[in-house]
Amino acid sequence: MLLLKEPQLIYNRNQLVAVVVEAEMFEESLMWRKQREKISLADVFKELRQIAAEEDYILEVPSRQDRPNPFADVIDDFSL
Repeated sequence: MLLLKEPQLIYNRNQLVAVVVEAEMFEESLMWRKQREKISLADVFKELRQIAAEEDYILEVPSRQDRPNPFADVIDDFSL
């Protein structure tokens, strides 16, 4: 039996067309994809908030600052 240490890439004219992996790795990949499909973005943020709380981490968001906007300045000139 041949054991693959890493995925074997198959090319056709320098374009990747297939990858050979161990069956176990492929099955794990399928299971992971199915689990990820069930998870919503809200669930991901909930998990992130939980991890941040456990790590006593606080995300500091800098105060918002206006940037120069030449387009808005031109529009203001025309509205006078």
